[in-house]
Amino acid sequence: MNAGPVNAGPVNGLNPGQSKAWVPSHITGFFAARREDDPLQSGSVGCGLCLSPGATTVVESSPDIEDLEIILNGSAAEAPVSRFVAERLARGPVRVRTDLDMPSGSGFGASGAGALGCAYALNRHFDLALTADQAASVAHEAEVVCRTGLGDVIAQNSGGMVLRLEAGAPGSGRIDRIPVPPLPVHCVVRGPISTREVLSNQSVMSAVNEFGRAALKDLLKRPTLKEFMRLSRRFTLQTGLASSWALDVIEAVEAEGGMASMIMLGDAVYALGAAEALQAFGPVYSTFISQRGANLD
Repeated sequence: MNAGPVNAGPVNGLNPGQSKAWVPSHITGFFAARREDDPLQSGSVGCGLCLSPGATTVVESSPDIEDLEIILNGSAAEAPVSRFVAERLARGPVRVRTDLDMPSGSGFGASGAGALGCAYALNRHFDLALTADQAASVAHEAEVVCRTGLGDVIAQNSGGMVLRLEAGAPGSGRIDRIPVPPLPVHCVVRGPISTREVLSNQSVMSAVNEFGRAALKDLLKRPTLKEFMRLSRRFTLQTGLASSWALDVIEAVEAEGGMASMIMLGDAVYALGAAEALQAFGPVYSTFISQRGANLD
């Protein structure tokens, strides 16, 4: 491996010594988890949507950088998931700057987006010659080890509406996509739910895994966006994960003719149509389904 970065001049507005990546956000409608001793074999099956707001990560080297520095939304941060990736892939002192356009901690895959962007940017920066799946597998491993997620990275690596068919890291797990246009999606967020706590609760996960596998089986019989929304709502009710607030939001959207469900895992709801029904519950976050997966800028 090379000991230093290979960027030699300004590209797309970047200064020499910088590499930049972008990763979409991702919301999950339903899932079932699998944990193995090998993090690369751990993951989840299910289905979700990549959304256009994402994470932009810039990796830079300069003489004043003497160690690994991680800057999140303009402030120094521990960012354990991105740190895991940087400590694995960096071949010298670097500064990793990530700006998140999505809510953090509320089921939008923020930690996965930051880690995946970090992996892509470091791969280019140090000329590591990793494929997309190889770089993404490091980000997936970081999420599993840090217990912040199981399926966001493999979906974010692809973009679009992603079916996670077999659990595992990119290159090990298996996905497919349901073709959909870049339709508008509207979200309202009340706050975070601890992914670590949910994934560690055996009784909760027993229900999640049973109903998540059933939802995937049913979706594969008719893989459409409408059926995904119906099954996601069913999963939300069956698992009991939703707060009374989230259930009220879903009911309000449906009363206006839209479709809605809980974002896994956050105290948040996403909707197709009836955006005005969300306004009574908080600021409405409107976006689009992203056909674009992780990539270099």
